[in-house]
Amino acid sequence: MPLSRAPRWRGPLAAVLGGLLASVLGTGLHAQILYIGDTPLPLGAAAAIVLSCAATVFAGLWAGAALWSAVAGLLAYVVLGLFTLDLWDTPLIITGTILEEQPGIVLAGRIWLFGQALATIAALLITSRVLAMARRAGAQQEA
Repeated sequence: MPLSRAPRWRGPLAAVLGGLLASVLGTGLHAQILYIGDTPLPLGAAAAIVLSCAATVFAGLWAGAALWSAVAGLLAYVVLGLFTLDLWDTPLIITGTILEEQPGIVLAGRIWLFGQALATIAALLITSRVLAMARRAGAQQEA
């Protein structure tokens, strides 16, 4: 049985939902910092990157095209950029450019902000690979 094509509306919806969920939930998660003595371990930032990668992979797979995975990651990155601005009382992601330096918080913010770009690239590669394998399997079943 060949792979069925996803409806056209599914791609944009997947990208918007995946990008917004990844950015909003990841921003809340990135602030979880474990301190061992004075040493910060930004475990939340690492978890946020994994969450973002998973959400954008899901968006691309649900839409049936790697392009939508990339769009979801790009949207997430744009939202993160907005979260670093001082639009509210304080930015939601602190990268050391607006407020005084607080090493653990700044480290977590930078890991989350710049790790999002890597998560998008990884999600694009994973989505492309999985879809290619699924198409190959579908073609072999047809033959």
